[in-house]
Amino acid sequence: MFKFFYRFCFRKRNFRSKVALLIVGIVIVFYILIITLNEIENNLEEEPISISEFQSINQAQELSKDDKYPIVIWWTPFTGDSGSFKKCGHNKCFFTDQKKYFSDPRTRAFLFYGSDFKPTDLPLPRSPLHDWALLHEESPKNNFLFSMEKVMKLFNHTATFRRESDLPLTLQYLESLEKIPSTKYFVPTSAKNDKGKTIAPVVYLHSDCNTPSERDSYVEELMKIMPVDSYGKCLQNKPLPSHLVDPARNMLSHEVFELLSQYKFHLAFENAVCDDYITEKLWRPLTVGSVPVYFGSPSVEDWLPNPESAILIKNFRNPKHLAEHLMSLHSNTEAYERHLEHKTKGKITNQRLKDAMAQRDWGINNDPNQKNFIECFECLVCRRVAENFRRDQKNIERLKFRSRFEHYGCPKPVGNNTLKTDGVGWWPELYDKAVYEAHAMENLMAKGRNYSSTDFYQEVIDLLENGAG
Repeated sequence: MFKFFYRFCFRKRNFRSKVALLIVGIVIVFYILIITLNEIENNLEEEPISISEFQSINQAQELSKDDKYPIVIWWTPFTGDSGSFKKCGHNKCFFTDQKKYFSDPRTRAFLFYGSDFKPTDLPLPRSPLHDWALLHEESPKNNFLFSMEKVMKLFNHTATFRRESDLPLTLQYLESLEKIPSTKYFVPTSAKNDKGKTIAPVVYLHSDCNTPSERDSYVEELMKIMPVDSYGKCLQNKPLPSHLVDPARNMLSHEVFELLSQYKFHLAFENAVCDDYITEKLWRPLTVGSVPVYFGSPSVEDWLPNPESAILIKNFRNPKHLAEHLMSLHSNTEAYERHLEHKTKGKITNQRLKDAMAQRDWGINNDPNQKNFIECFECLVCRRVAENFRRDQKNIERLKFRSRFEHYGCPKPVGNNTLKTDGVGWWPELYDKAVYEAHAMENLMAKGRNYSSTDFYQEVIDLLENGAG
């Protein structure tokens, strides 16, 4: 019922006068329901970033009237920093999550964490001196607004998983290059063959079900054709030990790695499809020495250690075709081990991967020897706005920074079985909702003043009535 009304409201283009009021009412009710469902989905992301690793230099500092440094406001509070000065090279900025500084003449930038970005809560009216900066390393399913060019062009500075962004976070889940050839968890093929008497050749471990990538439906078909051990909450046919059930805490634990290392193949399916959106789904099997069977980023080959380090779903017509290939490798040790040369020979031939890791100036997993990417993002913004702050004082032309669609923009969700937007739950409809929201934002911001939630929802409904999106 919900899907019918939603599609009707979004796709109906000619409203007859006799039912116009009824349809508007339906649109309002279901539009609000869609927003609520989207908020719920945003909260279900399986590996939310931990901000406990982020430590400010000085907490709860006050900014005096005499301080001549640019102010940078986390408009979506993220670091828990109510006020502190931070130095980035020879630049210094005051960072805060206090919105009381909105009108301060020294304010130069507003930072947004993508999953918390809301079109009804923006720092408006926007001054020409105000830069907007986006940090969003998470799945496109968390907020489809960033798949809209109208929204991405609002930002001046970006840190996303896309290599095109100002601070690329593409390799955010790879702790170090040394993890790839490490044999810490590696189980030789002969031992895997022995284990194969009691376990399936393929493992699937996911607890975030019903995703835009429609991964569960593909795996469900595959399970009808060949043995797959499925842990986690999705399609479970084997339980994890009770102390490993919490995915947020344990999916990168030593015990889970030891469990997964026993399997020849690891179904590594991202929850959404977008260039460079690559998570631990890929790096986990590469680390433990199980061959990833990968679906997700269309550009994943650019980041594989070696050309044959993963088996790509896109190269197979259907689950049956894939199953035939996996079973062939399962019975042919020489062919199987061609996918494991990063372990058996310690070989990494991908120069792009090696260069990117060598040049990366941030670390993960609380690396004490490196900053985290949040700090690096703040410094990127600080350096840029501090330079323009000095230029403003000297009446010199400002440097211009502008993000592009390619800094995040992701395609509309399609099913990996059908490659069509139909039959993928409500995800394509949530994407369509974002199309209208982006248009509404653009229209309202063009008026040069702030707007209320009521203004925004009414603008969306007007666009729906007129079939404009």
